[in-house]
Amino acid sequence: MSDSTGDLDALVDNEMSAAATAAALREHGTGVLSLARGGEAYAVPVSFGFDGERCYFVFIGYHEPSTKTTFAESTERATLTMYDVDGRDDWHSVSVRGPLTRLGEDDWPAAREAIGDNGWYPGLFRRADPRGRIDLWALDAEEVTGYESG
Repeated sequence: MSDSTGDLDALVDNEMSAAATAAALREHGTGVLSLARGGEAYAVPVSFGFDGERCYFVFIGYHEPSTKTTFAESTERATLTMYDVDGRDDWHSVSVRGPLTRLGEDDWPAAREAIGDNGWYPGLFRRADPRGRIDLWALDAEEVTGYESG
C-alpha cells in the first residue's frame, strides 16, 4: 500500500490565485450548489453566472414546494463547487462560500448579463411550465478558494 500523504501535501502548492479562480468561474457555467436545512444536506447541479462578486442562479419551480427553494431559504451559508477535469494531472476546482439570497425584479438585468456570459440551461428547462415559479438567487462570494493540478 502506498503512502498518499505526499499527494495531499502537494495541494498546498497548488492553490489558485484570486485572478485564476475568478477566470475559472467566468469560463465554466456549471457546478454543484450545496445547501443545508438543520442537519440535512442537499446538493444540486446548477448553471450559474459570475460577475466578480456574486454567483447568480435561476430556480425554476416544477412543483410546490420546491426542494431546492425550501433548502435555499433555510441555508445560512451555501457552497458552490465548480470543477473541470481533463485527466488525472489536468484539473482545477473552485469553491465559493457565502450567504444565498432570493433577488427581486430589479436584479434581473445584472443576473442576465452574468448568466449570459457563461451559464447554460439543459433541455429540461425548455419543458418547464412558463406559468411556474421562476426565482433568481445570488450567492455572495465571501470566500473563494481554488486548487489546480501541478
